[in-house]
Amino acid sequence: MPWPLKVVRQFEMVPANPSEADFHGPYNKLLHTLFPTDTDFTVVPFYSPNLHDSADFVTFAVLIEDRPVFIIKLRPPSDLRYASSRETADRQIRAHIKDIHGDCSLPVLHAVSAMGTRLCFYQKPQVGPVQPPFIETDPSFESDTAPRERWDCDILEEEGMQRIQAVVEDIKQGCAVI
Repeated sequence: MPWPLKVVRQFEMVPANPSEADFHGPYNKLLHTLFPTDTDFTVVPFYSPNLHDSADFVTFAVLIEDRPVFIIKLRPPSDLRYASSRETADRQIRAHIKDIHGDCSLPVLHAVSAMGTRLCFYQKPQVGPVQPPFIETDPSFESDTAPRERWDCDILEEEGMQRIQAVVEDIKQGCAVI
């Protein structure tokens, strides 16, 4: 089933050369569609006190009973083309995950890094490392620590829609038993 027209329209209103801020409304609308206001879920802007460089980029958190179950960090689509911007985005979402995973009561904390409409999915089980795995910088050569291929689907395309819906379904099933 495609996204509701009201969600699609929000994304269609994003200008041709968008900033990250141009995606606040579309993702806010999308998150409230996935986690409706008449449920126990609450969608809020999330600010990590330990991330001084993250103030320019918004992170939304989905909470249940004031406990995080999902986060999505927004970046402008232009960041996808620069290895350093992807590395920064990867480090920031991992720092957010590290800061809050202990507060998540689900077996897995899900997170997404969104560069425009392109998505990279993360998972942090209660025990074990974040997936996808962190790629260390190798000082002997230039290494791409956050390959562009990790942002491998588009939220407006069928595959992206199905992947985010599967994550949301996993979250809802997990929350149903806590």
